[in-house]
Amino acid sequence: MTFVSRLILVAVVSVTAAVVAVAVIAFSASDRVGEEIERARVANLLGTLRASTEANLSIGLVLDQISLLQPRIEREKAGDPSILAIDIFNSAGRAIYSTDRSVIGEEVSPDWVKRLADDNQWAAAERGDTVFGTRFENDLGVAGGISVTVSDEARSARSDRLGLDLLIRTGLLSLAASVAAIIAALAFVHMLTRPFDRVAKVLRGEGGSTGDDGGLTPLAEATVKSWRDAEARVDRGLGQLGALDDAA
Repeated sequence: MTFVSRLILVAVVSVTAAVVAVAVIAFSASDRVGEEIERARVANLLGTLRASTEANLSIGLVLDQISLLQPRIEREKAGDPSILAIDIFNSAGRAIYSTDRSVIGEEVSPDWVKRLADDNQWAAAERGDTVFGTRFENDLGVAGGISVTVSDEARSARSDRLGLDLLIRTGLLSLAASVAAIIAALAFVHMLTRPFDRVAKVLRGEGGSTGDDGGLTPLAEATVKSWRDAEARVDRGLGQLGALDDAA
C-alpha cells in the first residue's frame, strides 16, 4: 500500500470513527432526555390528580364520592396514547376509579399498597410496562394512592425511530466527511511532494521554477551544474588523450 493510500485510509477511518462516536453519544443523550421528559410528564399528571383528590377530601367528601375523578382520568388516558391505565385506589388497596372499569372494586397490586408508606412518587416495572405512582392524604393520614401505567413499547418505538433517523444522518455525514478527508489528504500530499517533483524535473534536465521548497531546487540545479562540469572535464581529458595518441 502506497503512502497516499495509507494516508487516505487513516483519514477516512478517523473521521468515520469520530462521526460514529458523536452519533452514539447523541443517541444516548436523546434517549435519556426522552425518558426524563416522560417521567416529568407523568409526574405532573400524578401531582395534578393528587392535588384534585386531596382538595375534594379536604371538604369532607370520601373517596368514592368524588365522581368527577372517573371522567377526569379517562380524558387523561385518551389524550396520551402511551398511558395504558390510570387507577385510583383506597388505603386498603381496592380500586375505586380506573380507566379499566372492569377492575373497579378489585384489589390492586400489593406492591402498590406497600409503597403508600413513602410520600415520594415511585416507579416500578410490571409485565414489560412501567407503573408510576403516588399517594394522597386526608385529615387522618394516608387515604389511598394513584397509579399510572405507561407502555414501554411507545418509548421503544420512539427510540427505534430516533435510531433509524440518526443512522441515516450518520451515514450521510460520514460519507461527506470521508470525501472531505480524501480531498484534504490529496491536497496535503500534493503540497508535501511538490518540492520533490520540481527537484526531479531539474535533475532530469526539464527545468523548473524555484519555489518555496527550502532551497531544494537551487541545490538540485547546483548538482546538475556539477554533473555537467564533470562531463565537460571528462570530455576535455578524453580529447587531450586523443591528441597525445595522434602525436605519437
